Amino acid sequence: MLHLKHIRKSLPAAILSLVSFAFAGTTTAAENNTLVVAYGSQPPSLDPHVTTSTLTNTLVRNIFETLLTLDADMKIQPGLAQSWSASEDGRTYRFTLRSGIKFHDGQPLAPNDVIASLERWGTYSLPGKNVFQGATWRAEGGNTVVLNLPSPRFNVLDTLALGFAQSAVIMPAAVIAAAGDKPATKIVGTGPFRLVKWQVDRMMELERYDGYTSFGGKQSGTAGDHTPAFSKLRIEIVPDESTRTLGLSTGEYDIVNPLAFESITEVQQDDRLQLDSYPATMLNLGFNHSKSGIFQDKRAREAVNIGLERRSILTAAAVDPRFFRLNNHLMMLDQKQWTTEVGETEFNPANATKAKELLKEAGYDGRELVFITTRDFAEMYNAAIVIQQQLQSLGLNVKVESYDWPTFVKVRAGKAWDLIALSSVPKTDPTQLIFLNKDFPGGPQDAALEDILAKFRKAGTMSEAQDLYRKLEAWNQNYIPSVRVGEIDYAFGMSRKVQAIQIQNEPIWWTARLNN
Repeated sequence: MLHLKHIRKSLPAAILSLVSFAFAGTTTAAENNTLVVAYGSQPPSLDPHVTTSTLTNTLVRNIFETLLTLDADMKIQPGLAQSWSASEDGRTYRFTLRSGIKFHDGQPLAPNDVIASLERWGTYSLPGKNVFQGATWRAEGGNTVVLNLPSPRFNVLDTLALGFAQSAVIMPAAVIAAAGDKPATKIVGTGPFRLVKWQVDRMMELERYDGYTSFGGKQSGTAGDHTPAFSKLRIEIVPDESTRTLGLSTGEYDIVNPLAFESITEVQQDDRLQLDSYPATMLNLGFNHSKSGIFQDKRAREAVNIGLERRSILTAAAVDPRFFRLNNHLMMLDQKQWTTEVGETEFNPANATKAKELLKEAGYDGRELVFITTRDFAEMYNAAIVIQQQLQSLGLNVKVESYDWPTFVKVRAGKAWDLIALSSVPKTDPTQLIFLNKDFPGGPQDAALEDILAKFRKAGTMSEAQDLYRKLEAWNQNYIPSVRVGEIDYAFGMSRKVQAIQIQNEPIWWTARLNN
């Protein structure tokens, strides 16, 4: 069993915390039992099978559900599957579906919906491709699906239960067939909310699904009873940070997520508001390995790696040291199962003299280097500006190009850039890291890496996987596919009318209770 533990700054260590507050008085922010959440950008789609967008994965768990799910202790619990079993050789799994589950369009959940969804997810999503390569799904009777694997995998159930980062959500087979390899445009799930309105770049409105069938049991993480205590969830898209914070203060929004780091003190000083945080992202500087240029030379990548001073970059990105940590590992610091000592002593030397020598040896000729980022995620933009300044001080001619998130994704795919700000949610295992993915735009193309990853994907035990992880860390230290900067917590501000939000990687909006 994998344990992805996140330690929140002001609360006891746990992957998921139940946050309860003492309330005084009421507010009138949300009317008609509606929770209003303001974000800085909209997701490129609401289809987690084909997008790695953090925002997509945060929002869709209000709409879609998975076969298995995770409770507050990150233990696997029933989801759309009420029970499951595995063969002794670890190659065959049987999942018995719950009865009475209906999609938002009124159609009953059937094995063919599960099979179509998981075959598509296994084809296009990074966790699906990594863990379920060569797998087949078939129906058995009217309420059972069977998974056959070519060899045992140590993380099959964990990956199916993952509720973030391209989760294995179930959609109707007809929606899957119509979407193919493109993002689904018909958003139909089995979850507690259904999408009723999407005004591009403005807002989304989700309405409580009256036909919802709960998993049953006490709510814990994304397990147990999912029945919302409020009738509508409205997502407002508000690009300007100051406008979001002002809207929280005036009561226009109940929640702002994430809250601009510069606004944290303001929220803390307002008795009508409250603040919380969660470990949110791994910040990296990526190289374009698909483009000819200076970064095809390892010495240039090493120059950047040893020349950057990471603490000042993280300070620019997250402002307050309470919300960031230096980390030389590929995975998050609190993922103890993936901790090694590889690279600890060499991390963050900030050796400008050596960096300049390496750039000279690599033959850098002053050519302009394009560094892409987005303002829609403040940590990516603010970090990019400081990185640009530091690289310029090393003698690199760096131009920052900033885009809104949808445009950033398109430009990223075009591969006409040299450097990229990467901010990605925590992963359950290293095969899911985008900066190690050869199919990710600009990803590293290296046979030794692919050999390690291939063996990792077929690891039958955690011990075997950990041995391979140490080899992966050593490869990363030598090859330098990207520069690990650190990890960042997001803060979110709330009206004091909002109670009892649970967190599993990000806040779970359907767990909120409103004090009207």
